[in-house]
Amino acid sequence: MADFTAEMRAIRRDYMQYQEAGDPEGCVAFWAEDGVLMPPNEPAVRGRADLLEWYRAAFEAFEFDVQIEYEQAVCTGDWVIARALYSGTITPKATGEPTEDRGKILEVLRRQPDGTWKWHAHTWNSDLPSG
Repeated sequence: MADFTAEMRAIRRDYMQYQEAGDPEGCVAFWAEDGVLMPPNEPAVRGRADLLEWYRAAFEAFEFDVQIEYEQAVCTGDWVIARALYSGTITPKATGEPTEDRGKILEVLRRQPDGTWKWHAHTWNSDLPSG
């Protein structure tokens, strides 16, 4: 099994350009057709069409300034399992009051027929107490 941490950092760097720009179509391009996003305290979001709607709603409501650092990414065949930490702020556009957060991420990527890696599953949760 190869360590794919550096490659995952490059994919994440490219993806973050679209997230920082609030570009839902650009973000969805990094997902497999049958990808599943599992946000905290929300139902799972399945498939690119629903992912696009989720990103559109998120970018309409919030601005994100988040940094992500991979701790480990391991490849076995056409699958990568990656673990990362995140920290940063999420600012509701309605109030302009940023909220600090930090936590962890677990994601699974699958090699596509064209050789690219796309997110198949992604979830995260905060290290901070809720409430």
